[in-house]
Amino acid sequence: MKNSFTVKTILRKDLFKKDEPNKHPLHYQIIFRGGKTKTTSGKYVHINDWDDKKKCVKETLLKMILQKEESRIYNLLLEMENNGETFNKENILKKINGKDKIQQNQDFYFHFDEYLKNRFAAEYLSEGTKYHYTLLRKRLKQFKPNLTLREINAKLIVSFVGFLKEDKQVGKSGINSRVKNLSCVLKNFVIQKIIEENPCVYYKKFEEHSSIVFLNKEELERFRDVNLDIDTVPKSLKYTRDLFLFSCYTGLRDCDIKTLRKKDITKDKSIIKRQIKTKDVVEIPFNEFWYSILMKYDINSKKDEDLLLTSTSNALINRHLKVIAKLSKIKKKVSFHTARHTFGSLLALEGIPINCISKLMGHRNIKTTHIYMNTDSKILSNVMKDIKF
Repeated sequence: MKNSFTVKTILRKDLFKKDEPNKHPLHYQIIFRGGKTKTTSGKYVHINDWDDKKKCVKETLLKMILQKEESRIYNLLLEMENNGETFNKENILKKINGKDKIQQNQDFYFHFDEYLKNRFAAEYLSEGTKYHYTLLRKRLKQFKPNLTLREINAKLIVSFVGFLKEDKQVGKSGINSRVKNLSCVLKNFVIQKIIEENPCVYYKKFEEHSSIVFLNKEELERFRDVNLDIDTVPKSLKYTRDLFLFSCYTGLRDCDIKTLRKKDITKDKSIIKRQIKTKDVVEIPFNEFWYSILMKYDINSKKDEDLLLTSTSNALINRHLKVIAKLSKIKKKVSFHTARHTFGSLLALEGIPINCISKLMGHRNIKTTHIYMNTDSKILSNVMKDIKF
């Protein structure tokens, strides 16, 4: 059955371009049962570039562009016909111009919040990951309180990075982290066809040259043995030190230590625990150093669901650690995460294979473990003294 419509490009000789009377607009003419209509192509051609006999433009490239659009319009009309839609001027022009579709909410933050709500509900994200996305939203709001989807482009990403760097004094790692999270959001928007492309793919990450802070053996001994029985020192510092040492001996993150339960300790006195951050299970074999700390806090009296170590705020812990480090005459900037770095670094210095360190620390990617394969300057000096060239 022959279709009830035709589409072709026509030259509107009755119209001309302002100040150029020999240039006329090209329109797409749609003829259908019951009438006809026209819509502009946005193109103009000189009268001499129009083949009046063949009723088409002479230039090959322009002809191809026009034919492609004719084909698009034809397919849209074919879709209308197959769906039983009413053919009239208004419906046809709405279909061609995309105005038949429901207008999409252009508020970026509306879609951003929907993304977070759905992702937070569907995935078991760590509190740290949730915090990073929440912080990203906060920074974006500070940067541009009103943001539309149409404004999402490469220029906006560059401006946002500049805002983080200059206005918020965010470091390289922080900027890279914000853009990484934003890229995840925009990638999802592309998949849902909310936007056409993710401009974050054009962002070149800042190269980071961060060095990890860890305690060497001598510093760890000083930290462990320093006298905290001083009147001016809070008694709670001893507990903070035990938490820190427990992390040094196990490599567990603070969030995993605070959620460690009696049932996570096996009969052979190993720790088998699902990590909060990665959701992967990590196994820490027994050693007397970490187990003696649990014994100190009466592990044997605990029930399976009981927490083994009571929770303390990170802010308080890090304040305590600064005091202990000062008393230990350690000049490094010590935080709780220094303990995990100490665990990985000391294992590397003992010559433990990198794949074993990676497994003990619960790393998903062995590349993450490579940062612990460096040693401090004192050990490097000793190596150079002993080497024979």
